[in-house]
This record gives sequence, structure tokens and C-alpha cells, in this order.
Amino acid sequence: MSGWFPLVRAWVAQGPYSGVVDLAATADPALALVPGQRFRLAMTVTPSGGAHRTYGYLLGEDLGGAVVLEELQHLRRLPNGRYAAFAPQTRAITADCVVRVRDDAPDGSVVMPRVVVGLMIAQGDKLVPSAGIEDRGFHVRRRVVPGRPLLLAPGGHVTLPGSTADGLRLSAVSPARRGRLSCAPDGSLTYQAPASYQGYDRFTCTYEDPAGHTHPSEVVIHIGDLGMSPGALNVFHG
Repeated sequence: MSGWFPLVRAWVAQGPYSGVVDLAATADPALALVPGQRFRLAMTVTPSGGAHRTYGYLLGEDLGGAVVLEELQHLRRLPNGRYAAFAPQTRAITADCVVRVRDDAPDGSVVMPRVVVGLMIAQGDKLVPSAGIEDRGFHVRRRVVPGRPLLLAPGGHVTLPGSTADGLRLSAVSPARRGRLSCAPDGSLTYQAPASYQGYDRFTCTYEDPAGHTHPSEVVIHIGDLGMSPGALNVFHG
């Protein structure tokens, strides 16, 4: 399937009967998932030999709590949390769904799909299953807006743009501990350092992406002479 990335294959055989399950996704497992992202997941069940039914199972309990499966097509959620599809005799089938990454998915969450394939040789027979197989999975990375260090003279000021280079929009800002903040109609933000203070100040900018997800970024300002603050590097002089 063009545009799909293979994740895992499982197979089972019993005498002349065999079955294979292939799981693929439209998201590249080499890239991190981000909260709010959606992609498709497809499970293909391919029987051989003419068993009554060949079942494919996606083990929902192993997906973790970072994602939700929606828009199930030819895929049934079982009471035990697994997702199942079956192919009759020698006819292959493909079941699919939409995977949605939760908005509150913790950074570093792992999504590792595991599948099982099973044979029901004749109607009513006990299932002959494979082991649970996993291969390629995903990890979640919340979008990070790097913090910004600034250096100002007492009473100085600096203006920050209302958006980032990659299209995030400044949507909120916390109060500064020492200085004064003001927002312009174009969305830009101006910080005014106190005239009689030397030391550190800080505040947090919150940026919003086109999907409405928020991303915090801390701004740290050193006010006054930097010479007495070893280790303070890469600052912007306002």
C-alpha cells in the first residue's frame, strides 16, 4: 500500500492451514507523534488453505493510554479491549481505523501495537493462535518551544514577536515577577525592565498551533551587569 508504513507481521500454521496478519500505518514510526495527531491503521488478514476462519487481533491493552481508536471499519472491539477482524476461508480482508493521539498524552509515551493471528480450522473448533507479536512502534513528543534568555539594562525594554517562525501564535503570557508586560494589537509582546532592579526576572509565553494545542515557553531576563553571573551565555541584548 503506497503511503503506508509496515509495523508488524504475525503468522500461524496448522497442517495445511495458515494465516498471516500485517499491520500498517499512515504515520512513519521513525517520527514522533504529537498530541492531537490522527493517522490510519490497517490490519490485513490473509488466510491460506481454507480454514473456516482466520482471525486477526490487535491487542488494545498494549497500545497504552496515549491514543484512542476511532472510526472502526470491519474491526470490532471485544469486551477484553482487543480489536478483532476475521477472514473467511481463503478470502483476505483489510480492517482499518483512525488513531487519535490524545491532547493530554504525556511526553515520551510509547505506542507499541501488538497483534495475534489465529486459525479456526472448522466451525466451532478451538482457536489455534500465534504468540503476540510486536515490532515497530511510536513515541509521543509534545512540541517544544525553546526558552529564550534575554539581557537588558535596568529600565530597558525588548519586544518579542507575536508568532514563531514555524507558525505558532502567542495566545497567553504569565505576569513577570519584576518587570512590566504589554501586548500590542499585532500580537507582539513588550517587556519593560524595572529601572531600579538588577538580577533575574522571568515569565512564560504560551503559544498555540493551528489545531488549538498549546505549547509553553519560558523567557528568562538578566537585568544589569552580566559580568558577575558566570555561565550565562547565548543571550539576546535588547
